[in-house]
Amino acid sequence: MAGLPPHPENRRRVSGAYLSLIAVSFSELRKDLAHLVESGWVEPVRRRADELSSTLAKACARQELNDLAAVARTLANLTRISRANALPIRSALNEKFQDLMRTANNLIALETKRRQA
Repeated sequence: MAGLPPHPENRRRVSGAYLSLIAVSFSELRKDLAHLVESGWVEPVRRRADELSSTLAKACARQELNDLAAVARTLANLTRISRANALPIRSALNEKFQDLMRTANNLIALETKRRQA
């Protein structure tokens, strides 16, 4: 069946160095998202957060880290909300960013543990 993901044992192993880079990138994204909220959704900050989250989504997808890719894609989509639409819900967006970043950190920890097994 073409649509099924690979069996866990047949999945590509991701190197520890790559996972470290992903973890550092998500840490940088966390800072960018906080800055985005604090800045009042200014365009240069929004573009940087969008660019980093989009790049992370692609990098994770290439390594078959599909759950992490989905989190990064969701973050990218949220950063694309216009300033006019974001400002009234800035607090809710900040909570969602924090929730998604916790999810990303948990997924990275899980993948790191899997790699060590």
